[in-house]
Amino acid sequence: MSDEEKDMDANMSDEQGNSNTESSSDDEDKELMAKVEELEKQISANKYLYDAHLELVELYRKLGDLNSLRESYERFHECFPLTPKIWLDWIRDEIKIASSEEEKKRVFQIFDKAVEDYLSVELWTEYAQYSIGVSNLETTRSIIERGLTCAGLHASEGHLLWDTLRELENAHISLQEKGSAAWTAQVKRLGDIFKRQLSVPLMNIENTYEEWQQWHKTLPDGLYDPKPVEWGYKKARKILGDYKPFEERLLIAQTEEFDVIYREYIKIVKDPSTVICLYERAVLPLCLSPNIWAQYCAYVIKLGDAALKVSDRALRNCPWSEELWIWKLRVMEWLQRDNKEELSCFEQALQSLSPSPCLDLWLSYLEYSRRNEKDGAKLEKLFSDAVERLWEHDAQRKIARFHARLLAKKENMQAARKIWSGILGDATNKGLATAWLEFANLERQYGEVNQVRSIYKRALSACTEWQQAIVDDWLMFERENGTLEDVLKCVETCKSLVKVYAQTYSNQNNQSNDDTRMDTSDVKKGTKRKQHREEIGQKKRMKPDKTHEDKSPQQKRLEKDPKTTVFVSNLHSSVKEKQLKELFPNATEVEVAYDKKGRSRCYGYIKFAKEEEAMTALASDRIPLDGRPVFISELKPAKMERKPAFKYSTTVENNKLFVKGLPVTKTKEEVEELFKPHKAIDVRVILKKSGQSKGLAYVEFANEADAQKALKATDGMKVDDHEISVAISAPPPKKEKKPEVPEPSRHARSRLQVPLIPRSLQVKSATEKSGSTNGNAAVSTAAPKSNADFRNMLLKK
Repeated sequence: MSDEEKDMDANMSDEQGNSNTESSSDDEDKELMAKVEELEKQISANKYLYDAHLELVELYRKLGDLNSLRESYERFHECFPLTPKIWLDWIRDEIKIASSEEEKKRVFQIFDKAVEDYLSVELWTEYAQYSIGVSNLETTRSIIERGLTCAGLHASEGHLLWDTLRELENAHISLQEKGSAAWTAQVKRLGDIFKRQLSVPLMNIENTYEEWQQWHKTLPDGLYDPKPVEWGYKKARKILGDYKPFEERLLIAQTEEFDVIYREYIKIVKDPSTVICLYERAVLPLCLSPNIWAQYCAYVIKLGDAALKVSDRALRNCPWSEELWIWKLRVMEWLQRDNKEELSCFEQALQSLSPSPCLDLWLSYLEYSRRNEKDGAKLEKLFSDAVERLWEHDAQRKIARFHARLLAKKENMQAARKIWSGILGDATNKGLATAWLEFANLERQYGEVNQVRSIYKRALSACTEWQQAIVDDWLMFERENGTLEDVLKCVETCKSLVKVYAQTYSNQNNQSNDDTRMDTSDVKKGTKRKQHREEIGQKKRMKPDKTHEDKSPQQKRLEKDPKTTVFVSNLHSSVKEKQLKELFPNATEVEVAYDKKGRSRCYGYIKFAKEEEAMTALASDRIPLDGRPVFISELKPAKMERKPAFKYSTTVENNKLFVKGLPVTKTKEEVEELFKPHKAIDVRVILKKSGQSKGLAYVEFANEADAQKALKATDGMKVDDHEISVAISAPPPKKEKKPEVPEPSRHARSRLQVPLIPRSLQVKSATEKSGSTNGNAAVSTAAPKSNADFRNMLLKK
């Protein structure tokens, strides 16, 4: 084959290879475009898909479509704050194509946006380096100074910015003629930068100090005084000793550990600027934690517009947090913003938090309106709207109570009493002593004396628990305000009302029967016991009195089908069938169990027409009724199955946390809000029989890893001035009841357990103790002892 033919074959093979490469590249581009189209559809349907935005940016970068890439970055930033890494990727993509002045200006604009989202020393350093190449000295100095204000106190990375500034100023010295006025001024500028940097507790402060010493030796004597630098360095090193343990922990910590470390770190820092820097560092890894943002907002609330920026950034990261919306309302009020702006923020919060009832948000806005709304009619309408909208969600009637107190302060006690009548008319509140006492105290403060007495009387009649607290409060009121006659009336009324309560509701287990007692003062002991036995036997032989009427309410026993009937317990003793029927309107039959004396046994049965309705009722377990949570469970007719069984685990549960120290006012929903950022899937708050929280809760997670992360993040956390304690759920085993050993009858004949044989006779002889070779006991061959032998042994003869 000739050389020409070989060249032709080579060219043909190259062309074929190129065509194959182009073909495979086209196929890959088609696949990428198909993915792009799919992601664009997803984002157009829901623009808050973080992962979709991130993937779309990467696809446009692979395709090399710079215009689409820029648009995708813009949309991404419109919906979410971007991490420093994403910002740097975007900026570097822009720098590659920035050739004109307009494009360079655009890069500066992107840098300015980037440093607003999160604190990043790397971003600020990149910003400064870019400015050095394309801007003048003053612009670069300005940018670096801005960076030092934000990140110069960053203990572990802040030195990078300081070093950049020193390198810039040192390079500028070399451009000046040595010994000239400009050179001297630049030397002093660099010396001041050393002094500033060495006064900041930074992790590599020793290296900077060595550089300072070497540089200072090159200067003419007396040009720059080293004493202020030395003093600042010593002070900074001392402070760094406190910071260093936390910085070392942060270097090796996992993300879930940052919250605890930063909170402990912030407690020991005294400099406000350093505290702000620490909060900025903390919100980068903990950007989805409302707690850290709320603490940050609370710290900076008095810093003017800076506080508003922090609250806006917090909501940009956690728009679902009701607490953060409340903080924004407070910041706006502190800045004395217009009522229209405050209302707009409130409405935006309601829309963002929907469908949540937002009780705390409403209370905060009502609180703001109370301070700032001068039109009383508008304030009244706002309260009315809030009560109407949140009546079903505000079981404790916080808004109504707030409204009543405001009306009382305005000397409108008639309207306040009307509101309290509605509050105490609820089944949930009418039996709560705390609610009645709050009403009484309001009347004491703003109302009439006779009305106060009336409230106390009604409270004693309505409340079945904490009656002693009401009695004590009433008696103290009479001691402060009443005459002797009033005090005596109070005591008598309390005795009579409490006595009625005791007769109606108290347990009668220890009550004695007068008809079985005998007056035995004139009867001898033997006659007394005999007469008592005869009377008991006579009663046993008596036929039942058919004319005796059962005091229990006449009730029709419902047929209990386990599939359509549920068992309800922990009922208040005053609950009737009518109230249960109102609670479950679709029930066909309702039965409350009573004893022979007409007292409620505090349990009952509810029958439904369909099995599905019964299952729905089971989901309402612990629904409040008359101030108590009603326990609803499946009906188990078998006697063995009806024994109370503990339905929760009594062994270690690695995916569940036990929380104690919670405020007793915290509801299940509020505890869920606390642990929602940590991926909690279920919360169970431990309640007393009265329905009040014990301050304990169990929080369940999908797996052990999530539980461990939440444990590290929440243990020791402050909740409404309470420090909570969190641990892996390891409940103690249920104690088994020991079988009761019957005590001997008082009339049983006592038996001595000690044998009446002289001790000397119980001791075996030496021959008896020695065994045979086969191991059998030796048989005694001693002759039986006579009475004389026994007498001699006892007398030791």
